[in-house]
Amino acid sequence: MIGEFSNVKIQGMASAVPQYIEENTNFVNILGARRTKKQIQLTGVSKRHISGPQQRTSDLCYAAACPLMEKLNWKSDEIKILIYITQGPNYILPSTAFFLQQRLGIPKDCICFDINLGCSSFNVGVHVVSALLQSCNISDKALLLIGDTASKVLEPEEPMTEEAISGRMIFGAAGAAIALEKIEQSSLKFMTKSDGNGYEAIMRHYGKGTTMDGTAVFEFAINDVSDDVKVFKDYFGLKEDDIDYYVFHQAQKLILDSIATNCNFPEGKELRSLEEYGNTSGTSVPLTVCANLNQFADKKSIKLFLCGFGVGLSWGSIYTEVPTENILSVIETNEHYDGDKIPAGKLAEHNILIVGADEEIGENISRYLSGSSATVILEGTDEHKLYNIQDDLFYESHVIVHNDSELSQFDKVSQYCSENNICLHGIVFAKSGMTPDTIYDVCMKLQADEILQSAECSIVLTSDIECLHTQNSPMYYEEKGKIETILSKIQEDINNEQVRVNAVLYDETKLDLTQITGSGQEWIEKFLQQNCPAEMNRPLFIGRTLVYLLSDNSQYTTGLIVPINR
Repeated sequence: MIGEFSNVKIQGMASAVPQYIEENTNFVNILGARRTKKQIQLTGVSKRHISGPQQRTSDLCYAAACPLMEKLNWKSDEIKILIYITQGPNYILPSTAFFLQQRLGIPKDCICFDINLGCSSFNVGVHVVSALLQSCNISDKALLLIGDTASKVLEPEEPMTEEAISGRMIFGAAGAAIALEKIEQSSLKFMTKSDGNGYEAIMRHYGKGTTMDGTAVFEFAINDVSDDVKVFKDYFGLKEDDIDYYVFHQAQKLILDSIATNCNFPEGKELRSLEEYGNTSGTSVPLTVCANLNQFADKKSIKLFLCGFGVGLSWGSIYTEVPTENILSVIETNEHYDGDKIPAGKLAEHNILIVGADEEIGENISRYLSGSSATVILEGTDEHKLYNIQDDLFYESHVIVHNDSELSQFDKVSQYCSENNICLHGIVFAKSGMTPDTIYDVCMKLQADEILQSAECSIVLTSDIECLHTQNSPMYYEEKGKIETILSKIQEDINNEQVRVNAVLYDETKLDLTQITGSGQEWIEKFLQQNCPAEMNRPLFIGRTLVYLLSDNSQYTTGLIVPINR
């Protein structure tokens, strides 16, 4: 499909990326120096901006839209069309466009919907919005929002295989806002094409990773895309003097170089952003324009040949003129909106008391369980540390500080839980030096005060006695016997057959207790720099075991002693 829309103008563009930059050289210890260097040279990507675990594509698009509307002096009630294109919506339904309509304050007189599309989003989106504007009044306005967070901060438990990391090193995260308006005596030329025979070339099934037929995609890009650049220019009679700059989807350097050679672009007329931002899916076209603002900021307007291509297979081009004063430089932000998020981890709607949350292992456990959506109650003596941990947790949490004897501290726990209507679904004893008798007394007291969930509550003891096993100490079996005894005693006297009592044993000398704080960025960088040491994984194994023992999945598991770090 090729043609021209009259009375439509792109009035401006803005792009937003996360602040965190991931250097591809971070992966030398996995891929090796030679392979890492070769991949950077071939793809042209040396670093990428990637999102934290809580930042979504809609956050980046919102961050781009707000300053663009302010720059254009657009009022929200002037916007009649809001189209959001992404492969990562906030919800299965409704369209995330409705959520963005609400956040941007756009009133009811507006059409909103999502489009599921990737690397050709820009040209398809401009085509769709321009077509809708034809039915609008002069001066009616539209926002086209495009984005994907194809690359996020690595979760510490993600498998860091060579194949996964090699693919990761190409992709970045970004969102863009494109402002279009119906204006007389303006025009916009377009071409849009699709080839369903290539639908399997780039594919992701539910619950699976993305697969790509690299050869098929490469041949498509250097043949179909290159050929249609020439077709487009010939159809509209475009000469080189009619085009200030070419901007293509930033797939990778080898593809862009091949297209540039096939189409014989004059030197300096093709803009790129690949090295700094990587492949940002459909956002890469407007992002590249914004990233190169310094090259044409002195011009009143620029004539752009804009081309996106990719998943589908789909491709197309837009030729238009854009006022440079309304092209914003790239925005960097880590802001995220959390008001619509609900806990969805394995411990969602579980209240878990962490006894000794201010100790190293207790802090690690607290953070891990919170990451599984638990509401954690942080108990300890170090008030400053407990509140620092709480400030860094995403989901709901509580702090109980004490400086009294062990028994009176749990009077405080009972009082706090009663006053705040908290019923405990689990207790983790992470505090060192607690005697079996004290642990027993605590469990009995919390049950007597009706603080424990009446059904399917889980109590887990943690102990560092595995170091004794490592040392072949005869005390190991004596200490293990004490744990077995207290587990049985609690189980017998708790007066509730549905309460589960288990233990997790570890060797503290074999743990790297570097805490996974914030986005996990610092932990991952250290993990990679130190060549992925097993010690940094072991606290995660403890956390994973605790999640299972505390979850409803383990309702028939009791009296189990799980050793970690053998």
